[in-house]
Amino acid sequence: MMKGNLPNALLLLNSVLKSEKLTMNNRRSLLLLLILFLSVSAQAQLLWKISGNGLIKNSFLFGTHHLIDKDLVPQFDSILAVCGQADAVVGEMDLKTPGMMKKMMQGSVMKGTKMKDLVSASDYQLLDTEFKSLMGMGMSLLGSYKPMMLMSMHQVMLYMKSAGLKKQPVAVDALFQKQARASKKKVIGLETLDFQMNMLFDSFTLDRQVEILLYEVREKGQLMKELSQLNDVYLSGNLEKMKQMDVDDKSMTPEERSRLIDDRNRNWMKQLPGFFKEQSCFVAVGCMHLVGETGLINQLRLNGFTVEPVRFQ
Repeated sequence: MMKGNLPNALLLLNSVLKSEKLTMNNRRSLLLLLILFLSVSAQAQLLWKISGNGLIKNSFLFGTHHLIDKDLVPQFDSILAVCGQADAVVGEMDLKTPGMMKKMMQGSVMKGTKMKDLVSASDYQLLDTEFKSLMGMGMSLLGSYKPMMLMSMHQVMLYMKSAGLKKQPVAVDALFQKQARASKKKVIGLETLDFQMNMLFDSFTLDRQVEILLYEVREKGQLMKELSQLNDVYLSGNLEKMKQMDVDDKSMTPEERSRLIDDRNRNWMKQLPGFFKEQSCFVAVGCMHLVGETGLINQLRLNGFTVEPVRFQ
């Protein structure tokens, strides 16, 4: 399960998606907007200061969790204030990338293949029933989307339902970047939209994507428990427990997980030291990218930086 890899305008968009007045293209566009929101929201209290190694100004590293409302995060206003002090905001991607929606549409839809071509009749019925239950739409409307897109939709909608959320959680990554732009400061993306689209939708074969999707649907009870547990662990700032939960996750192989986490961490470390030397940065990336041997905290320390938690009074 890719917990926390994914943000939202969920209940509002979901109600709009159910409208019978929408054309198929409009439904698809709104679905992609929904998933875009669900992939960029962030919240956490995992704030770290980066200093030393010849830096003139301190930078900051913030671990995000994409399925928790910012209002649950203690002292979030203080975190936002720290972000406002930085010269640049660095995220996994610049959320104002031109043509984002068009590329999302192109990248998330299968060409010449539908879900019914990839799964057995019984599994197709399982998916159809599950998505109708969660979203009011089945495979007749959703069956053209790549399985990893459907998995992201399922994971977030399941979380929203289980948490009983009645309002739209704030997309905090977007909030950080919006604040930077309002102050005429830099917004830097560590990855391009094309890279992220390829990573999410094309780095796994369709058959493997189907396996992951079906695993998530069949194990949804366990998924709900783990998402709830991750929320508690995240808000407590327990990095070691978060890492163990990631290791214990059985939906992906260690090699697949390394592709999504470790390889990206190494690529980011080729960029971050240079950014820090040029200006003070507020870096906001998924919390799983902070932990473990290849996590950013450890890699920054190995590169000579001092990384320490920020404590608010």
